[in-house]
Amino acid sequence: MFPAMETWPMTMTAARTSERITESEFETFYLRTARTLHGYLSRLTRDPATAEEILQEAYIRMINLPVMDDLPRKAYLYKTATNVLRDRWRKQRREQEWWELTQPSEEIHYDLSLPVDMAAVLDRLSPQERAVLWLAHVEELSHREISMVLGVKDKSVRVIVFRAREKAKELLEKAGLGVAHE
Repeated sequence: MFPAMETWPMTMTAARTSERITESEFETFYLRTARTLHGYLSRLTRDPATAEEILQEAYIRMINLPVMDDLPRKAYLYKTATNVLRDRWRKQRREQEWWELTQPSEEIHYDLSLPVDMAAVLDRLSPQERAVLWLAHVEELSHREISMVLGVKDKSVRVIVFRAREKAKELLEKAGLGVAHE
């Protein structure tokens, strides 16, 4: 499972360890991070409204924390948002299982002959694969930062990133999009 938030490593400024973030500091941090966090959550959820709800929840949870440097604060924010999203998915899965037990199932047929775009390819990746690719390539987080956000071991991130890239490459090739070589 994931480490408790109380054990989250925070680099606090020496003079202000017991203080809370000021309104202007929060606003500055929010303006600097909200757009990218919303993009990360939108890609994972595939729904901007859900992404907005989770984004707000993450900032609300962060607002009463002691003052910390920007890098740990950003990592804490992403980890919190990721955990809120995971909790939502767990709840939805339980509700779906209950619904399936109480309702007759219907088969869904997909027309696989439709043209495939990049979003459709990314949708075929698992949430963890989408998250790790987004954090590594869009947010440009280090493997250590990704491990803190996703709650996995540092050394596991390298393997997860490699496998996610390979799977995405395979899906792109199957879709006929090809992969440009550097």
